Amino acid sequence: MKTRLVENPSDELSDVLRSIASEPSVQGLGIFAGEGKDIDPRRFNSMLRELTIPVFGGVFPEVIYKGERKPDSVVVVGVKAEPNVSVVPELSDSDTEFDEHLPENTQQDGTAFVLVDAYASRAEDFVGKLFARYGVNLTYLGGGGGSLDMEQRPCLITNKGLVEDAAIFVTFETTTTVGVKHGWKEIAGPLRATDTDGPTLAELDGEPAFPVYKRIVEDDADVTLTRSNFFDIAKEYPFGISRIEGEKIVRDPFEVTDDGALTCFGDIPEGAFLNVLKGDEDSLAAAAGEAYDTIAAEADGNANVVLFDCISRVLYLEEAFERELEFIGDDECPEFGALTIGEIANDGEGHLDYYNKTVVAAVTNSL
Repeated sequence: MKTRLVENPSDELSDVLRSIASEPSVQGLGIFAGEGKDIDPRRFNSMLRELTIPVFGGVFPEVIYKGERKPDSVVVVGVKAEPNVSVVPELSDSDTEFDEHLPENTQQDGTAFVLVDAYASRAEDFVGKLFARYGVNLTYLGGGGGSLDMEQRPCLITNKGLVEDAAIFVTFETTTTVGVKHGWKEIAGPLRATDTDGPTLAELDGEPAFPVYKRIVEDDADVTLTRSNFFDIAKEYPFGISRIEGEKIVRDPFEVTDDGALTCFGDIPEGAFLNVLKGDEDSLAAAAGEAYDTIAAEADGNANVVLFDCISRVLYLEEAFERELEFIGDDECPEFGALTIGEIANDGEGHLDYYNKTVVAAVTNSL
C-alpha cells in the first residue's frame, strides 16, 4: 500500500492521483478528504472520471495521516489488492433494493470497506443488510462521511465523481483484524426505549424522553439543560444500547424536537435498554489503547494500521484527543484513516454495527 498526503489539493491532487494510479503495483485508489479544504467539485469530478482504475473514498470532517489529524488535507491510498467496488445510490429511498447493487459472492475471509453518507436515512438498514447477506465471511470497517454542519451534500468518492445519499461497499482478497472500543461509562439506567422511530427517541420508561434525560444530566453535571445548549452538553452524555455480548452501541443525541423527543445519530430499536453514559480523557484514551491492543499482534512491518474514529470524540476531548492517537501504535501510526460521523465495524465476535463515539482500529495485510 502506498499513501500520500496532499496538503494543497487545488494545486497537487490531480498530479498525485495520476502518479499513484500509473504505478504497476497499484490496483485501486482510496481517497480520504477532510472537509476543511475547499475543492472545486467540478474539477474534482473531472479528475475522478479520468482515472481508469477503481476508486473509492469520502469527504469527512477530518482525515488522519501517519498518526496526525489533517482537517485540510487529502490522503490518497494506492492499494495493491484489487478492489471490487459497489455503489448503492438513493440510500434513503424506501424503494431502493440494496441487493440489486451488491455482488452475489465475496472472498471468504476477505475485507470490506463500508462508507455511507451519514445523513442518508437508511444507512443503518444498509449495514444490517450487509451482515444478513455476507455474514462473518468478511471483516468490515468504515464510517459515515459528510459535514459537521448537518447539511447533506455529495460526500462519497467514486469513479463517476462525488455522490450523496449513497453507500460504497468495497471488498478485497486480504485479511484484516479489527478492534472496537469506546471508553464511555454508565451513570444511569437501564432505561427502556418505549417509543422510538428510527433515530428519534420519544419515550424512556413510558415518559417523554427529554425530561428523563434532562433530570439525569442535570443531576450529574450541575447545569441547566435546555434546547438551546443541548448539543454542547449532550456530547458528554451519550446513550449506550445494551447487548448480550460485545461493546455497548453508543448513540449520540444531538437535538430536542418540539414534542420533547430526542434525535440521535443512528437508530434506537424500540424496546431496547439504554444507559446514559459519561466519559473522561483517561477512559476514552485508554479505550483507544485497548482497541489497538486487539490488533497489535498483527501490526508488523508488512501491515498497515487504519483508523476510523468519531469526530464527536474530538469535539468532546478537544486538544486532549491527541492522547487518544498516541495510544494507537508508534509515532507514524495509524497510516491513514478518517474522523467520521458514525463508525462501521464488526468487533471480532460476529457483530456488525453502526456505532457513534467509538474507536475502530484495524490492521490490514497486503492491502
